[in-house]
Amino acid sequence: LSHPPTGVSRSGRADSPTGTQKSDYHTYDYPPIDHALTPDEMEELRRYSTRAEITPTRFSNEYNWGDFKGNPRKWMERYFDAFLHVANWGTHWFMLRLPRKLLDWREVSEYLLEDGIEGWQTPEYVVLSFTSETEEPDWEQGSGWLSSLVGVRAGLMRGDHRSLYLGWLAEAAAGRLEDDFREPPVPPGLAELDAAHRSLADFLRISVDLIAAAAETSAPLQSIDIGPAEVARWVAEQSGAEKDAWLNSLILNDRAYSLAALRQRIERELNPATGAGAGSGERRTVAELQECANALRGERKAKEAAERAAKEAREAAEAAKRRQAYLASLRGREKELWHQVDNLAGLRNAAAYKEAVERLLDLRDLAMEAGSDEDFMERLQGFRLEHGSKSALMRRLDEARLTG
Repeated sequence: LSHPPTGVSRSGRADSPTGTQKSDYHTYDYPPIDHALTPDEMEELRRYSTRAEITPTRFSNEYNWGDFKGNPRKWMERYFDAFLHVANWGTHWFMLRLPRKLLDWREVSEYLLEDGIEGWQTPEYVVLSFTSETEEPDWEQGSGWLSSLVGVRAGLMRGDHRSLYLGWLAEAAAGRLEDDFREPPVPPGLAELDAAHRSLADFLRISVDLIAAAAETSAPLQSIDIGPAEVARWVAEQSGAEKDAWLNSLILNDRAYSLAALRQRIERELNPATGAGAGSGERRTVAELQECANALRGERKAKEAAERAAKEAREAAEAAKRRQAYLASLRGREKELWHQVDNLAGLRNAAAYKEAVERLLDLRDLAMEAGSDEDFMERLQGFRLEHGSKSALMRRLDEARLTG
């Protein structure tokens, strides 16, 4: 996986330099993060699209017809630090580019596969690719995803491998790994995903139950508050020669990630996002993860059903209490209510018929409470005989089971 893969994606649409097939909707969004595009780079990119939005901080285009002429993988190597592609045929594709100085390739490569989560190195960068496909896509727009996902990059720069594990887990969720395939190292914090990693899990269509199953052997995040005092203390502990080397590097190196590399070292030592891996040290198989996820799903469904039943019971009890109070306010007014029903029936319109049925239901419940339901049924029968020619009224009475 040291070189970018090319060819055809699982959707059957080309993701090589030949571009994608025509579709109803797909969007491409590239932001440079560590640097702005130069005028020359913007001019080069304009040759690929006359309609794209191209600024020093973004290349973006939506297609309702036509083909994308660029090569997303090559563009990531040359121009951009992030990439998003969403298509209405079910493709979700997200890529990140990070300086090699900020990632340990040996650790990263443990999570990579030939499909789904991929990665490769250039002389200066590591590029990571996350994809998800579905055969039953919902219509969706690409806007909103990128801003919620780019925080994953900062996590990777701190040594946070949760995004890598989620990329692997997405392939297990999609059924594209053998049952006996063993998981990579389980990073800390799977049980406490932040907003960016939750968005990535949603983007990759990973169920909450499978994440919960994976998190059972995930250690808590080890974190402390890092403030000026902590940084000052850390700097004071370093040698003078090392401090001189940092200062020279920051002054002479115009790469934006020189300062990021220093910050990464400080943060990783003061606030490590990596710690103990899987709690038992045992790598679980895909089958074991799925079995655990199924069990958790059953428990979650049972809990939700119990909560739903309890809520419905509470609502039913509250409704019954309100009904009793309402009927108490009507008690002794039965004669008046029957008079209202007769008047409403004579109006011959839908609204009046609806109200007449409601009053008859009130009279029925009052009669049942008083033990005079036979008298009510006898009078209801007389009412039906008197107004039997009014078919719309009779239909409403039948629907309310006021049949006499």
